[in-house]
Formats: sequence, structure tokens, C-alpha cells
Amino acid sequence: MHRKTWEKVCFIILMIMLLLLTGCARKSEGEHVWLEEAEIEGTEEEQEEVSEETKETDKVQMEDSLEKGNIYVHVCGAVVSPGVYMLKSGSRIYEAVEAAGGLTDEALEESLNQAAVLEDGQQLYVLSKEEVIQGNTAQGMSGASAQGADGQNQDDGKVNLNTASKEQLMTLSGIGEAKASAIINYREEHGGFRKAEELMEVEGIKEGTYNKIKDQIKI
Repeated sequence: MHRKTWEKVCFIILMIMLLLLTGCARKSEGEHVWLEEAEIEGTEEEQEEVSEETKETDKVQMEDSLEKGNIYVHVCGAVVSPGVYMLKSGSRIYEAVEAAGGLTDEALEESLNQAAVLEDGQQLYVLSKEEVIQGNTAQGMSGASAQGADGQNQDDGKVNLNTASKEQLMTLSGIGEAKASAIINYREEHGGFRKAEELMEVEGIKEGTYNKIKDQIKI
């Protein structure tokens, strides 16, 4: 009787140990699966963060590129290599001329205000000396009407503040040699006039003088 009781006790203890071992194994397996899932989720989050950072970097680079920008200018006439050239935004006429290989021997350099700022889509035509003798004209900046080398438009007779010589400027009412020189200095320092009203920013030229000549000038 004592022996049977002992065997029952041993059997119960053995079953308890088996149950405990089975429970630990399942718990370990569950923890292992949970760790794998956590690692996968962490990797996906890291990938999403990297993807967002890449998109942000690309966006910044694109914005920088747009801000820096480029313009396209058609250079033709008396230059070595006429054609369409890509230049940086804010470039000036002399840079477009250099891109086209420079002026030819026949070019009339005085017909250009090489300090003027270029615009996207502009056609820059360089007059030759022969064309000036024959009375030909060149297409102005950004599709403006035709202009002669003397800075005047042959159709309306107005003086172009960006291309006129000192002598041409002196034909304006109230503009003497000193004021004509001041106008030329201003346009060279500022890359040309962008609007006629800018003339009042030139030293010695007030609103009264501007009102007298505003119908005689153009940009």
C-alpha cells in the first residue's frame, strides 16, 4: 500500500514537471516571435524615416536648383558662333557675347550696353558696322521694337535710356552733358534701367525734369 502511494506521488510530480517544461518552452517561443516582430516593425520605421529624409533632401535640392535657375538667350548677328545659349539667371550681355565666342571684326561694339541684365527667352542681335551704314536695325531686348545703333527707335523717335549715347541723351529737354554722363554711369552701375521712372533716381534729375522728357524716352 505504501509503495503504490509513493508511485502515485512520483507520477504526479513527473506530470507537473512536464507541464512546467512545456509552458516555459511555449513562453520562450512566444517571446522569440514577439522579438522578431518588433525587429521587423523597427526596420520598417527606420526605412520610412530614411525615405522621408531622402524626399526632403530631393525637395531642397530641387528648390535650390529653381532658385539658382538658368535662362536661355539667342545670340545672333556679328558674333563668332551665333546660337541659343544657357546662362545663369542674372547674367549680363557681355557674358552672352563671350558664350557666343565674342564679337567679330565687323561688329559695332558701341551698339551694345554690355552691362545690361539678360532675360529668359531674349534675342540679342549684334549689329555690324555695315548694317549701321545701310541703316539696318536690330531686334531689341525681350522682343522690344527695332532699334538703331544710335539708341533711338526709328519709328517713334524716342531715346532708349539703356542704349543711347551721351550725345543722344543730350537731345532730351533739360539734359546737359553732366546729366547725360550721370545717366550713363547709373545704367552701368545698375545693369541698365528697368523702368523709365528710375530716371528720377539719377543724381541731378528730379520729378520736374522727368515730366518734361517722359514722352521722349523709353526702355
